[in-house]
Amino acid sequence: MIPTELNERGLKAAIRLGVDEAIFVSATGNDQMIRFANDSLTVAKKTEESVVSVYLAKNGKRIVGGSTNTDEEGLSAFVERLYKTMVNLSKEPVYAKLPGRPSKLKRAGTFDKRLGDAEKEVSEFASEAIDAAHAAGARRSAGALEASLVSSYLLSSNGTEGHDTTSSILLNIRSFTERNASGHGLSCSSSMKGFGPAEAGRRAGEDSKRMLNSKKPEEGVYQILMSPTVAANLIALVGSFASAFSVDSGTSYLVDKMGKKVASDSFSLTDHGRTAGGLGGRVFDDEGTPTQSTKIIEGGVLTSYLHNLTTAKRFKTESTGNAGWIEPDAWNLEVGHGDSGYSEMVKEMKRGIILTSNWYTRFTNYRTGEFSTVPRDGTFLVERGRVTKPLSGLRMSDSLERIFSSVKLLSKKREWIQWWEVDTPTLCPWVLVDGVKITRAYGSAP
Repeated sequence: MIPTELNERGLKAAIRLGVDEAIFVSATGNDQMIRFANDSLTVAKKTEESVVSVYLAKNGKRIVGGSTNTDEEGLSAFVERLYKTMVNLSKEPVYAKLPGRPSKLKRAGTFDKRLGDAEKEVSEFASEAIDAAHAAGARRSAGALEASLVSSYLLSSNGTEGHDTTSSILLNIRSFTERNASGHGLSCSSSMKGFGPAEAGRRAGEDSKRMLNSKKPEEGVYQILMSPTVAANLIALVGSFASAFSVDSGTSYLVDKMGKKVASDSFSLTDHGRTAGGLGGRVFDDEGTPTQSTKIIEGGVLTSYLHNLTTAKRFKTESTGNAGWIEPDAWNLEVGHGDSGYSEMVKEMKRGIILTSNWYTRFTNYRTGEFSTVPRDGTFLVERGRVTKPLSGLRMSDSLERIFSSVKLLSKKREWIQWWEVDTPTLCPWVLVDGVKITRAYGSAP
């Protein structure tokens, strides 16, 4: 069943049951994925999947659910089960109705339709990355590459319709010269034109070679130069803390910070529903509200939370087009650029560490934003503006507010980042931060 028919039949089934409001969002995705290890292909997979997400409401009660059973009989049965479950629920403490005026929201951005059928290209791109890593000094590489094309359709009981298509291609490569000498590279783009597998492989290979004979760090306080990969991991977390749901539940360090300084003057953060080069987003959110660009932080000041209709009603404001029926989420995050080059930023470091990749970011206190993360792969000590030696086995501990309130320099050049440590696509520069605590990460993986 095609998505528009799926939504129409699902909505008819919901109306027959007597719902007050209903929304159906169906999505069809074409995905090609390969994994490689020791320079050899280990997994190749092509999938085409359709899923329908459903929102039902009646008498102040609401329920949401999703199903991959998209034939007519299966969809009707699913909607009926959802409805029967909903009538036994309690009324919502805050209930926000859908907008009364219907709208038609159609594709606003561009996409690369070639990414819907790119089996050959995906394999060739992986080979490019592996070859570039070898040429730069790596002995072996592993990673994954995924290309996808997703079309989404919305239909609601108030007559709102939406249709949008996005495309993306993501490469993650990790290269080794020895077991404890590794480098990481990634490239992601909304089209083949902007994709750089060879550059990602080169970075991974070069850093793996530079990491030979790495040493444990001296514990202390350092300047930290975060690559876009590392900085985007933390910035995507700031985006999640800006969700009004997190704020309302008291699990965000941004509670009671509206209109207050939460970062340095040079730091700004914006969420875009759709933006040039953005890998995610749509022209409509799950409630049929048009998406937009929302300034979360401007000049270091918190200027907005991200809202759906329910959180907007609680906060006595308007939806920002970030639904999530339950929790508002960011679509595409953009950090404002600075005017520095990478070499200039390194020269500014008196005693610092360059971080190119990280993992295991965990919070010790969500309410204060205190976290720790484990750098890995290319990690280098800088003394008096010169890179002096590679480091391994360290941990960075701080709070998100202190980190971004201590930004000293931002690079002019920015990169789109998305991988398993960064769920929300983020356009991010290199970020130089003062006064970060570094300890040894005993027992951490290399």
